[in-house]
Order: sequence, then structure tokens, then C-alpha cells
Amino acid sequence: MKHPKKWLALLYLSIAVMVSACGGGSSDSTTSTATVTTLGETSVIIDGTAPGDPKESIYVRKVGHGPKTIFLVPGNNTSGQTFEGMLGVFSSVDAFNDAYTVYTFDYRGSGKSSYNKKVASLKDFATDFEKVMNKIADFPTSGVTLVGYSMGFGVALEMAIANPGRYANIVGLAGIGTRGIRVSFNAGQAGTDSAGQTWAAGDWLTVSDDAKGVVGAEFQQRVWQGEQRTYTNVKNIWDMLVYNDVLKYDITKAFTAAAITDSTFTTSPNYSGSLLDGLRIQYMPESLYYAHKFNVSRADVIKPTANANGVSVVIKADNRLGTLLTGKNALLVKASTDFATWRGDQVVYDNYTATSKYDLKQAGANVNAVMINPNQGFDHGFPVARPLEAVKLIDTFIKGTLSASTASTALSGATVAYYPNSETTWETNTFTGF
Repeated sequence: MKHPKKWLALLYLSIAVMVSACGGGSSDSTTSTATVTTLGETSVIIDGTAPGDPKESIYVRKVGHGPKTIFLVPGNNTSGQTFEGMLGVFSSVDAFNDAYTVYTFDYRGSGKSSYNKKVASLKDFATDFEKVMNKIADFPTSGVTLVGYSMGFGVALEMAIANPGRYANIVGLAGIGTRGIRVSFNAGQAGTDSAGQTWAAGDWLTVSDDAKGVVGAEFQQRVWQGEQRTYTNVKNIWDMLVYNDVLKYDITKAFTAAAITDSTFTTSPNYSGSLLDGLRIQYMPESLYYAHKFNVSRADVIKPTANANGVSVVIKADNRLGTLLTGKNALLVKASTDFATWRGDQVVYDNYTATSKYDLKQAGANVNAVMINPNQGFDHGFPVARPLEAVKLIDTFIKGTLSASTASTALSGATVAYYPNSETTWETNTFTGF
């Protein structure tokens, strides 16, 4: 089935990577080098990435007092604020509060963390978080469950690569996957950027020159970032791409008030909080660029056709996962994409999850995947819009009782497709990008 306005849908598809992995931010004036020993929030000062780099202040949130530790990693253009709903569930439901201690940090440059030195890879975010963990009193050195949302799944993989012994479980919530996410251009984004690079519709960002790649990412996002970042523009992008299913978004009326046909979620503080979070971050086109360049698998990502200027784009595999995930459990969760009705995850498409399942198994993990059928109120923003369901599903996974039936129950009866580790038909070792 094709969308009646296919041209409009295609135009919006590459806009999706603007929030692909849906930080910058203000520096927190109340910083502390003290270890975090109690519930609540604080800031921790860490050294820079390289000798001579300035220190950074990383903001920490902590709830719960249970014996099992969960670490939540936010997405691009978001801070730990994105998990306020899930943190509320963990702290307000006795069974979860007693079972888990849950942390989330604001990225360097997002929320209440500083941004004194620009990141040069997703690994920089992971290194920051590892340094903070090492300053937290009694933060476990093993058995931790990593939960990465959107771009945060790439950061979570970097954390697992850097210190595999610390983590027992890895969860991807609408994650960008082992081979990143592509930044491409549509007709409305085409043109020549400040570095003199000309981009045509259908082009991918090139990765041979990082400085020029970041300029290209900035140019691709210009319609709603930089001087164009307003509350209205952030809201328009989030409504259309991140919250389309929960809002029952009408793509034929995009960017108008009439596009939202179910406004129930718009009254939630989780909704308004996520928009303000996206509005207040420091602009970081470099985080999107490095999510595009990210590829920890064993296979190169090759653009099927050359860019309009004849340049072929190849995102090299670095195979840093190796077999570091041997003995670990992984869960991949996302909403399936239905372009015809503009429902589900319009930011990260189904094939990325399939490729990740294959790659994670190659790295030694026991991998289960849950694909949530569209038209049920689950989309790229489901951890924000449906925090109770997200927590229940993670809890089910950690307890080792995940199945098609228990996944559906955790997700309030939603219809899902469940792919256990033993299933291989759905897997592919070939990148099937767009």
C-alpha cells in the first residue's frame, strides 16, 4: 500500500535524521566533585578527554534503592530529562523502586551539563559517563543493565566496548543500531554549505573529512536548528517524526495544528518537558555527524549509488565489538514503521534493528528483538510517551521471562512481533539502508 501523497512522505523521510537519534546545554553553576551517595540529582566534575582539555560538569539523576543497577542513555538532541517519565515509574512503583537503582546523566552539552570541549565521536560521550561512574560511590563494576535510547544505543555500545566487564545486559529502545544512522539530503535541504560542499537530493554526508562532515550536518539541519530553532519548530519536528503515532498525526496536514488528531499526550509534562529539552540544548551537529559515521560492526556500509557529484560514500566497519558481548544479553525494541498511515518509528527504520540483531549475535550476545506494530500509540518517542510500558518491558527482560506473550502484556496488550535469539529468518548481514 502506498501513501496517497508519496512525494510528501518521501520529502519528510530524510528530515527524520535531523532528530535521528532523538546535546548541547548550559553549564551547571552548582558543580561538585563529591561522589553521589544519595537519591536525587547533582553534578560531577570530570577531566577532559585528552590531557590539557578543560574539565566538564556532568549532571546526574538517580532514583531507586534496589540491588540491580540500570543506566539510561538519552538520545541526540536530548538530555536525561527525556527519562523523567521512566524515572517517575521506577521511583513510584514499589516493586521497581525496591528492585532497581537507576541512573541517567546529561550528555556533555545537554541539559545541565557543560560543553567546554566539542566531542569528536560518540566514544567521547561514553568516556565521560565512564569517568562519572568511577566517581559514584558503590557504582557496580559488573552486572549493570545499559539502556540506550535512539543515538544513546550507539553510546551504550561504546560504553560496553570500553568496559565490557561492567555490563550484563544491553537494551536498545528505538536505537540507531550497530551501523549508525544515515544523514541524507532531500530537495528542500539541497544546496551549498559554508565549506563549499554542494549537496543534492539523495546524497549522503561524506565521512572522509570530519570537519567538513560536521558542516554538512549543520547545513542539513538548518531548517530547524541554529537561528531557526524555536519552540514551534522543535514542536513541529517532534510531533511529525517522534510522536506521530501517539498523536495520530495527519501527514497531509503537516506543520499545522490540525495535524494532531489526538491531543491527549500534549497535556503531559513528559511532552512539554521533551520539547523544552530539545529547545534548550546547545547545538551539536557533530553528534549527528558521528552517529552517521558510527559503525562498530564487521561490515562496511556502502551507499548503493554515488552522490550527485560522483563521490561514493563508504562508512567503514571498525569491528570494535569483536566478541566483547559474549555471555551478555541484549534486547532490541522499536515500533515498526508504516509509511502509508505515517505511524510508528519514522526516525529509525526497521532494517536497522534487523542488522543490529545479526551484528550483536556475531559479537557473542544472546539477542531478543521486539517489534511493536504501528497504529497502537508507539513511535520513536515511546519511552517518553509510554514510560510505564517501557519500564515493564525492561523489567520483564531483566527477569529473563521475555516472550511474545509477556512482551505484549508489558506493553499494555499491544500486538508485537517477537524474534528470539534462535530466530534467523528476519536477520540480515547486509546493510539495507535507504
